[in-house]
Amino acid sequence: MFIAIFFSVSLLSQQTIQNYKIKSKTNEVERSYLLDLLRARMSNEFKQEFIFVVEHFKVAGDFAWFRGVAKRKDGKEIDLSEDLPYDCCHVEALFKKVNGKWQISESAAFSTDVWWDGIQQRYPKAPKEIFLD
Repeated sequence: MFIAIFFSVSLLSQQTIQNYKIKSKTNEVERSYLLDLLRARMSNEFKQEFIFVVEHFKVAGDFAWFRGVAKRKDGKEIDLSEDLPYDCCHVEALFKKVNGKWQISESAAFSTDVWWDGIQQRYPKAPKEIFLD
């Protein structure tokens, strides 16, 4: 009996994972909103406008995990400060819905380290499936 319940809960959990890698009619409003949040944060930090090549974007419940590549909206090469170490052009972000509204919990662009290591321990309520390819 326990195994049947566990299996049912496991299947239900897997069914709630939504893949936002590709824009569709069912996800375009929420997907665009989330990416616009990240775009605004990066625009403020790097003083450039960005678009994203989405490599991974999964949503479940109140959490979403994004991984992708940033490109300048105008097609020019990304201008990063010479003084700081950057690894162009990857971007990662964990989004969390709080009181019905999405916000960025953690993100990094062009980081030289694996900043998200341990993110599941920091956010234990985030479904582990959103991080898996």
